[in-house]
This record gives sequence, structure tokens and C-alpha cells, in this order.
Amino acid sequence: MKATFIKIVIYTLGLLSGLFVSECFGQTRTDNSAILVNEKITYETPMTYELMQIAIALTDTTIVSNGYNVYDEVINKNSDYYKDVINYFAPYKNHILITDLNKSLRKSASNYVYNVQIGCNLNLKNNQLDKVKIMPWVRRAYINLKAVSKGNIENFAKVSNFEEFYKQHKDYYIEELKTVQQNAKVNEQQKWLEKEFPAKHKNYRIIISPLMGNTHFTQRFKFQGNRNCIMWVKNFSSKSSDIHNVERARYIGTVMTEIDHNYVNPVSKKYKKTLNELINQTHRTKWTNGGASNSYKTGYSVFNEYFTHSVYLLFAIQELNDSEKKIVEKTKIDVMIKVRKFIKFAEFYEQMKLLYQDRKSNETITDFYPKIIEWCKSENLK
Repeated sequence: MKATFIKIVIYTLGLLSGLFVSECFGQTRTDNSAILVNEKITYETPMTYELMQIAIALTDTTIVSNGYNVYDEVINKNSDYYKDVINYFAPYKNHILITDLNKSLRKSASNYVYNVQIGCNLNLKNNQLDKVKIMPWVRRAYINLKAVSKGNIENFAKVSNFEEFYKQHKDYYIEELKTVQQNAKVNEQQKWLEKEFPAKHKNYRIIISPLMGNTHFTQRFKFQGNRNCIMWVKNFSSKSSDIHNVERARYIGTVMTEIDHNYVNPVSKKYKKTLNELINQTHRTKWTNGGASNSYKTGYSVFNEYFTHSVYLLFAIQELNDSEKKIVEKTKIDVMIKVRKFIKFAEFYEQMKLLYQDRKSNETITDFYPKIIEWCKSENLK
């Protein structure tokens, strides 16, 4: 489940990035960051990004926003690595960087997004920062305005000897990236989605921190006619080898429910007026019931959540046996209905699954739109 305070931030940054797209997405980092590249996908734990995650892990644990405990939402405390971080960096909890982060998060929990993203735009070598042009300059400028001082980041790196800590854990970061690469199936997702939808994307950059909690988010770019995407997600951790396929399918959802927005949303925009009328104030209570669903203000955005999470399930269950399918489907349905409050998700997904199973050989998921929209209209009449 993604924290609701993330949504408005990413929407705003998305509008800003659309204004100027004059710089290359894939510039190579020049510091000691852990990076893996596989076809069009780059997996990485950038040094300064991890520094900022560590700094967030040193902040106040009692800040609450929109009913969420911010710390519990953004930081994963259930690992030996988290213990290593706290033990090593505890003496620096009163550093000005941490003080400023506490002030920033109390002012607005969404400032978490800016402060971890500033770390993605910076190299760190010998306690000195320099910029990495992986985002359009207008977006980087906006992030810089909202995030903490770069000088304080450099000072924290210096006094804590962060680069040595990162160096000692680099093999661990690489292994975590390999685990994500093996289990998230991003290449397979992309190839499958590009068969089902008209959109094509040039590059994906997957940003991983072992400290990241349940919050995950994405940003999309267009550069010289190519679509590119950055995703910030948690790492993959398996609790039991007996249900590894199920856990992997669930983890695929962490990434795919961000990725497939890049394919679903452009098609949905063609039906935007219809979708806003379909799930308007009159009919909204048939589709949402408070909670996280309140963050989706229009019928178009509500429909996209229904559609993207259904698309994820259609992909994820393909290689599962019947019992595994039931577990994965039930988990997603329960979260969507009971937690996120998209209360008609079970019925919506069932219709999508029937359309997928019964489709003609030349049909794609894109072709389902008129049929699923007609089904939604019929549900509004009940």
C-alpha cells in the first residue's frame, strides 16, 4: 500500500517534468554506486539516495500524516541491515541534517519524496556532491527547492564516514539488486505490456533501498520521442521457500502496479470524459468508500487504479498453479477492497479476467476498454 501523501507530490512533479525535456535520461553515475544493467532496465542503489534513506531512518518515529505513521510507512525496520544502520549512525541523530529533516517532515510528510529524490540526482565522491542529469532540469530545480541543504548532506557524509559504510555494504546492495532483478521480472513485464498496449518505453530505472518501507512511487519522462521511467520501490525478501512463487507474484505487483500506469493511462485518456462521468459524485459510492481511494479525485483516476491492478493480476498469475493463483488473487482483492477501499474490485477483476480468457487471437487488453466501460455503466444502474 502506498502512502496517500505521495500522490499529490508525484502528480505535481509530473506536470513540471512535462515542461522541459532537454537532457538525457541515462547518464552514467561516476561515484561508487551499486548498479546492475539488464537490457533496458537499470537497477541501482545510488550512494546519495541511500544516504538520504539512512538520514530518514534517524528521524523522529512519531510523526503522523493522514492517519499514517510516516516512519513506519517509509522505513523498513525488519532487517539486520536496519539494525546495522541504527547502530552505526546513532551518534549522528542530532546532526543538523537530521534536525532539518525532522522539521521538513513535520511541515509536510510529502517532503520525504523530495528528500530521497535529491539523492538520486547527486553523485558522492570524497564527501563532495555533484549533479547527475537523470531528470529534466526543471524537475531537479524543483526538488532542490523543497529538499534539505546539499551542504548539510556533504557534512553528514563526512562526519559519519558514510562512504566507508556504503563501501562495506556494497556487496549486500548488489545482492539485493540481483534478487530484485530475478524476482520482479521487469523485462518480462515490459515485453508483455508492450504487446497489450500501444505505448513503448525506452528505459526503466529501478531505484532500490533496503530501508524503503511500503511506500513506492514512479515518475515518467519523455526525451527525444522516447518514454522513460524511474521507479522507487522496496527490495524483495522471501520469508519461506515453500511459497516462493506466491511471494514473487506479490512482489511483482510492487513494481508492476507502477509500470503499467505508463501503458494504461495513455489509453484511458482517450476515454477520460466518459470515465469521469461514469464514476462521478452520483455513482462514486458504488466504487470507492473512503480510505486511500479518497486520494483519487476523478472517475478517470479511480478507473485507472481498478484497471492497472487488474492488469497486474492477469500477468502475475500466468505461471502459477491453481492454489497459488487463488492466494495471489485473494491477497490483492482483500487489499484493494478492505484496505484501499476500491470496493468493487473483485467484480471488476472478474470481468477483466473473463475478457482476457475469452478474447480473440487478435485482441489485446487495449481492446477491452469499450466492453469494461459498458459493464461499469450496467453496474451503475443496479
